[in-house]
Amino acid sequence: MKFAYQTRRNAAYTMVEALVAIVILSSFILTLMFMYRRSTEAFKITVWKQERTAQAEIFWAFMRKHLEEATNFLDLTSEVGKENPAIPFIPRPFKFHPTPGSAADGNILAWNVSNTKFAFSPPYAHSSQHTNFFLVKRKKRIELVSSASAKPLAAIDDVEDIAFTISSILKDGNKEEITNPGADPNAVGTMFEISLTLKPPQGLIASDIKIPHNHKFRVNVPPHSDSAPSY
Repeated sequence: MKFAYQTRRNAAYTMVEALVAIVILSSFILTLMFMYRRSTEAFKITVWKQERTAQAEIFWAFMRKHLEEATNFLDLTSEVGKENPAIPFIPRPFKFHPTPGSAADGNILAWNVSNTKFAFSPPYAHSSQHTNFFLVKRKKRIELVSSASAKPLAAIDDVEDIAFTISSILKDGNKEEITNPGADPNAVGTMFEISLTLKPPQGLIASDIKIPHNHKFRVNVPPHSDSAPSY
């Protein structure tokens, strides 16, 4: 009888230990799962930042190249065959949307680039090539597109907000001066600043963070405010 009593007592003690072990193991597994989820989300944010940084570097490089090449519409077609050609031009201002952050999808910038080539020997086959560039808003994606390409030249995603700051460059004799922000019809050029705010998509652990990007450019044509910039 004494032996049977001890067996039952040992069995009851073992069950309690098993229940405690299960609770501890469950807590350990839940902690591991929580830590794994946190590390996964942190990894996703890191990858997101790296992708947007790479996109931004390409985007700003293409913007600088093509914005600083902006010209009026310079066309030498009527000058072909002339030994000393003039350069006829039609004004092509730098068109910008006044409130791009609240604009509907579509163009928010537009400018022209005319490349001219002079032939200084007969038959004086001067030539001109014209390309229009546009900054296009597509929900939270901003694309730089060209009339010479079917695909965007560059793009940046997850744009929460976008703003432009425009200052006119005026010429006074042999010097230039930058006026207060605004589009002056007498300007000879434009100081253009673009500000982007990037925000991760919903669902990521740090979806409330915001990353600002800001760049300034000189554009060699005057500015013109336009709610639907195009050519």
